[in-house]
Amino acid sequence: MAHKNQEQLELLINNLIGDFDLYIHIDTKSTIDKDELVAKYPDVKFYSQYNIIWSGYNQILCPHFLFSEAYKNKYRFYILISAQDLPLISNEAIKRRLKEEDISYVVSDKLPLPQWKFNGGFDRVQLFWESDIVGNRVLDRLKRKVICNIKKNQRKYNLRRPLYKDLEYYGGSTWFILRHDAVEHLLYFTERNPKYLKTFKYSFCADELWLQTILATSDCETKNEHITYLDWGKGPEHPRTLRIDDYDTIINSSHFFARKFDLEVDKEVVHKILERRNSIT
Repeated sequence: MAHKNQEQLELLINNLIGDFDLYIHIDTKSTIDKDELVAKYPDVKFYSQYNIIWSGYNQILCPHFLFSEAYKNKYRFYILISAQDLPLISNEAIKRRLKEEDISYVVSDKLPLPQWKFNGGFDRVQLFWESDIVGNRVLDRLKRKVICNIKKNQRKYNLRRPLYKDLEYYGGSTWFILRHDAVEHLLYFTERNPKYLKTFKYSFCADELWLQTILATSDCETKNEHITYLDWGKGPEHPRTLRIDDYDTIINSSHFFARKFDLEVDKEVVHKILERRNSIT
């Protein structure tokens, strides 16, 4: 999933292409030149279907769409990362580790989560949020005001949207590695339950809930472990945009990937990590 910095996206592509089939979604409002990339990388599948708004509904629809597209080729594993991620180990090491462990990686813990605001995460889906209403037209501002007032009254009178068919809800990281059986079950569930995804419209950061809930309540074998190194505590961004002074901590982690990086913030750490991972097997 990509939304900015074409140079960095191409750097990521060049470090993965040849060993992995790549399915890349470019945010519809991005300045990334999709046509240029299509011409430059004919073996990569590029899409631009969704306007991605942080915490909004399209953060669910986009990965669901990418999994649906990739599933057509029946892969053994499917990895979801962002264009601001970097692999920490070589492509061969990634493939070797997946083959040896042969399991899906999905961080999923049952709600309520004590570390999450908004009623341990339940209010993310049981209240109406204005995340999906963008733009500054009079109608847009009116819609935001209406949804915001609904949310205030929900809190005031303790009114909550019902959870979907009394499912037990789980939450965790947005980034996963899924084995084929997990993707198959995910798509089967959403096909058989078309109203399920719709319940996340006007929710808040439900991209950390939708897939976790489906798989945690299934028979699919998953490992409750992060695939991606992130720093939520150090700031100034949350998660932190990683810099060269984070280098030692990053490379000493046991993760497949790390995020987030930004060439416009710190080029040195990006190139140093890629140089290291490409020098080891």
